[in-house]
Amino acid sequence: MLSSQVWTKANDIKDFEIEGISIGDSLLDYFSEKEILREIKDNKYMYNYLTDEFGQVFKYDGISKYKMISFYVKPKDKKFIIYAITGTMPHVEDISECHEQMNVIANEFSTIFINSKRIEKIFDHGVDKTGRSKVKEIYFLLESEDEVRISCMDFEENLRIKNNWIDGLDVTLSTKELNDWLSNYIN
Repeated sequence: MLSSQVWTKANDIKDFEIEGISIGDSLLDYFSEKEILREIKDNKYMYNYLTDEFGQVFKYDGISKYKMISFYVKPKDKKFIIYAITGTMPHVEDISECHEQMNVIANEFSTIFINSKRIEKIFDHGVDKTGRSKVKEIYFLLESEDEVRISCMDFEENLRIKNNWIDGLDVTLSTKELNDWLSNYIN
């Protein structure tokens, strides 16, 4: 799922890859500027409560281990440096399978991120005002305050189908800067 170039130096998420892509890489290595800007514009509706400091881009083709991967970049950055990467694997039929896989990955990360803080949470997903969509997650807060997060999303079925969302496992690498941006508007 997640591969590391340097297993012994686990305090820097730039050492890790999802589908061969790392934090700090330029998204221009995978998309044209026109594609990136179009994706950011098309996905803005999901973040209408946020500033335009970051935008999200999705990739569905040319990947092997995940159904899709997504990236957060700064729309005004001409290099489109990646601040977060998420790999998503569907588990529509059996969310317990997702939880099992999340625990396996988290146990592996516990041996890699020895100096990090491990946090586990279960909460209602913010997009579902009925409270029937759930998120279970385990994340590791590194000394740099960057995060490695494993989440299982279980959307209410009608909401999932209506929005073409995926129930399943997300593995996310994210920088402190992106996390601060999100938390300023979510909390």
